Amino acid sequence: MTIRIESYATDQGKKSMDGLRDRFALADSKCAQTVTDILEQVRSRGDEAVLEYTRRFDAPELGLEAFKVSEEEFAQAAEAVDDDFMATLVFAAERIRLFHEREMEDSWMMTRDDGTITGRLVRPVDSAGLYVPGGQGGSTPLVSSVLMNAIPAGIAGVQQRIMMTPPNKEGKIAPALLMAAREVGVTEVYKAGSAWA
Repeated sequence: MTIRIESYATDQGKKSMDGLRDRFALADSKCAQTVTDILEQVRSRGDEAVLEYTRRFDAPELGLEAFKVSEEEFAQAAEAVDDDFMATLVFAAERIRLFHEREMEDSWMMTRDDGTITGRLVRPVDSAGLYVPGGQGGSTPLVSSVLMNAIPAGIAGVQQRIMMTPPNKEGKIAPALLMAAREVGVTEVYKAGSAWA
């Protein structure tokens, strides 16, 4: 196996780097326009548009009343996972938490000799939307995405963390994802994926 490394200084290297910067470099212009259209529909029509896209691409029978994961669904998820999964989940969450706690930035103030006060005030945002991809229609739940989104936000002090993840065809979320959300303090989960989420 050969690994090819191109310098940014070469024409080919510059072209490669420029291509990485353009999110739609490998997609045709229809893709960018489709995403723009979806976002506009969601802005103008709200939940109605989100539900329409979710029905079209993920769960054809999903109703608006089932859009938010219920407490009953969280309880069913708790019954569906085994003790080994939960032990691994708790272990992984603790490892991730310990790592990200070291990244926490502090506020500080300093008064200069002339009386000028300078510093930095670090405050969390009030809420964060956490996107967790579906993982092949829910068949490979991306638990790490839950942990890597929610734990740093929680450490930063974000009080409201809302998770969006696409449902399977039956309108369900993988139990592993729901238990991961519950483990890290995310209690509000909605069934929607892709650009409309």
